[in-house]
Amino acid sequence: MKAVYGQGFFHVGLDGRIWYTIVFDYHDPERYYFNLLRRGGRKLESEEEELRSNMQKLMEEEKVIINGEKVRPIVEKAFIEVRGDPSRPSVVFLTRMEYQVVRGRNVYEDFYDETEAEYDYTVTWVVPPCGSLDFYEGPGKYEILGNILRLYVKTGTRIPGYESVVFNLSNCGTP
Repeated sequence: MKAVYGQGFFHVGLDGRIWYTIVFDYHDPERYYFNLLRRGGRKLESEEEELRSNMQKLMEEEKVIINGEKVRPIVEKAFIEVRGDPSRPSVVFLTRMEYQVVRGRNVYEDFYDETEAEYDYTVTWVVPPCGSLDFYEGPGKYEILGNILRLYVKTGTRIPGYESVVFNLSNCGTP
């Protein structure tokens, strides 16, 4: 089985939480995940829990800082799914981070090991409509569209091991 594409979706809340959904698409010519889904039961549950646990361990190797304070991403759940072709499964991770909301400028920083992208991936950040995304530093090409940031990374891109996103919640009332 080989990862072929990734997507990440960050949804910034005014309640002190950022929800982060990660989706990895795989090429699975043996249809392992498809067959696992068809059977269901404890083996599927065990596989999903192992995926969740492994992703949690990976996230704990990163250092995430929001507004100067270290935060701990928590992988809540992992799901295996097949969308169409049985040899192209996906794994979905539901993750949350709690942070101290600042009325004004908020800074997210992620420090991790330098690497090279093994597959194309996109990342989308969304802040509430009362806010804006003001700055991005990291790999890939990006565009900021008001309260949305879209990031595109191609296979082979050097990933420097640092990302920063600045979002502003000045017009969102008192948190």
